Amino acid sequence: MSETLDANELRDALAEANVPCLIGVLYQLTGDGRWLEEPYRIAPTMGFESHDDGGLPAERVDEIRAAAFTAITAWSTGTPAASPAPNGAELITLMSAVMGEPVGERYVSLAAEQLGFAPYVPDDVTDRCTDTGFSAIVVGAGFSGLAAAVHLKQAGIPFRVLERNDHVGGTWYEANYPGARVDVPNDLYSYSFFHREWSQNFAQPDEIRQYIDDVVAHFGLATHIETGVTVEGAQWDADTQEWVVQTSHAGGAETIRAKALITAAGLHNTPNIPQFQGLSDFAGEVVHSARWTPEAEYRGKKVAVVGAGASAMQVVCKIAEDVEHMVVVQPEPHWITPNEQYFRKQPASRHWLYRHVPYYRAWSRFRLYWIYTERNYPALRVDPKAPEKGKLVSSLNDAYRRNFIAYLSEQLEGREDLIEKCTPAYPPFGKRLLMDNGWFATLRRPNVTLVAEGIDHLTERTLVSASGEEHEVDMLILCTGFQQQRYLYPMELRGRDGVELRESWSDDNARAYLGITAPGYPNLFFLYGPNTNPPGGSWLTIAEAQVRYVVEMLTQMVRDGVAAVECRPEPFEDYNRDLDDLNDAMVYAMDGVQNYYRNSKGRVVTNSPWAVPDYFARTSQPNLADYTITRGSTHV
Repeated sequence: MSETLDANELRDALAEANVPCLIGVLYQLTGDGRWLEEPYRIAPTMGFESHDDGGLPAERVDEIRAAAFTAITAWSTGTPAASPAPNGAELITLMSAVMGEPVGERYVSLAAEQLGFAPYVPDDVTDRCTDTGFSAIVVGAGFSGLAAAVHLKQAGIPFRVLERNDHVGGTWYEANYPGARVDVPNDLYSYSFFHREWSQNFAQPDEIRQYIDDVVAHFGLATHIETGVTVEGAQWDADTQEWVVQTSHAGGAETIRAKALITAAGLHNTPNIPQFQGLSDFAGEVVHSARWTPEAEYRGKKVAVVGAGASAMQVVCKIAEDVEHMVVVQPEPHWITPNEQYFRKQPASRHWLYRHVPYYRAWSRFRLYWIYTERNYPALRVDPKAPEKGKLVSSLNDAYRRNFIAYLSEQLEGREDLIEKCTPAYPPFGKRLLMDNGWFATLRRPNVTLVAEGIDHLTERTLVSASGEEHEVDMLILCTGFQQQRYLYPMELRGRDGVELRESWSDDNARAYLGITAPGYPNLFFLYGPNTNPPGGSWLTIAEAQVRYVVEMLTQMVRDGVAAVECRPEPFEDYNRDLDDLNDAMVYAMDGVQNYYRNSKGRVVTNSPWAVPDYFARTSQPNLADYTITRGSTHV
């Protein structure tokens, strides 16, 4: 909706606006294609920079800002936008212009939905649900579960969200450790259908928790959510075509029935607690980063932090100046990239533009998506001809390696001991790429010791490394991740033949069709299921695609009188065969690369090999030919 804008406020905001985003705005408001061509064609963005001038000379930047002022003013006084919902070839041209590089046809549907040009809105089947008694249970009230709740409510499907914690938020409710911060920009790490003016580019947990609370309030979800309820297990009842769900809570136990069961327990929900020899003898405090409590006190103590991943980096950099001494136990180093945006606050001008200028937020989100998702994906693929080309992985991956090593060497100049310890032996993207939050500078501190090996054992007050080096320790902080390979642990879900789901998965070898469902388990749908961890960028892009698929399936079932759908073995096997073949060609599956992506047999069970638009296309609409359908007692 247009609005009257203050000319001075508009002019001031445009002076700080991102020019590539303004190009998108200009075209949509005016329909004038000249802004997409020379001499206004921007240069590609390098790294994570904001690239606000688009690499254009000052006179061109001034022309674009002036034209944007005229177009936005006209819109605010009633002139309709020339292209409010670009699609097809027009959207391809527009995306390419905003990024300054080719963007292909495969991104059209994804961008149209994510940017709000063609938002997903499910059919309303309220009346049919009332007639049939169709309902759903969602397990978990984190980002995925709440997205499901939003769209189930829009569809008019009765549902209950069961959350084991005493508040919504999932991982972000539990992320209370010092220094915790999201590692994807929040303008991208947020729902496409619910925006916020974030105070920082990379928000801290309190702000993310407030955002989640605002989602619950805005969409009226509170009456559907039950906190403090643990789902112990569920059994498929073939006679009634329902899931019988066993729960426990402070008041005792309860059994609930529903036609559909949606698990949104997440990937990062069960902490991994290493059982070091002598751990029970250690007299100091032991705390896992995912179970941090206000009582955990590190100030003035001799602290050991076990791990060197994202949470360890955040903890170490946050508390280093407050401890007497810190030992950082690094089993293996990570590749680390600089990012000038990491600690920056969002300027007021950006918020003003988001509120008052049509399409500006959409193009800002698209640019973030491209930079943090698509830019890195090609570097994850192993070039089969790499050895004969003299490459380790591929030309692009090797280029990343050179850049990361140059940055590491610059940050640790004069500390050859740290350079050696901090240089990974595996290729970039073999593990999750981390952003430098002051890690290298912190390792240089005189009260920080980096131990580049594992722990042999603990004594009452001592940590002994694998080489026998002893370190006096008052407190042990475990940044040792989660049991990501054990999907849905410890829930017990028994399907059509009474087989427990994780038993069918041999505990740590989970497989699913589209990462969403599996043969033998009718009307059971996984969010953040096996092999859906994206190859980069924001998980919420994938979450929204999965929720759309599941809700579309449920509305189709209600509309067509389908009692149950069960994935057929053939598409399940075909999908997983393709998935494994592609994953085997990724850098994180190379010999010698150790990560949480792989199970005890070496199979990648967490990561998706598909580029985001490819997975989005696969989940765009359920194909009932992939399923055995039950209407009453008749199978189709």
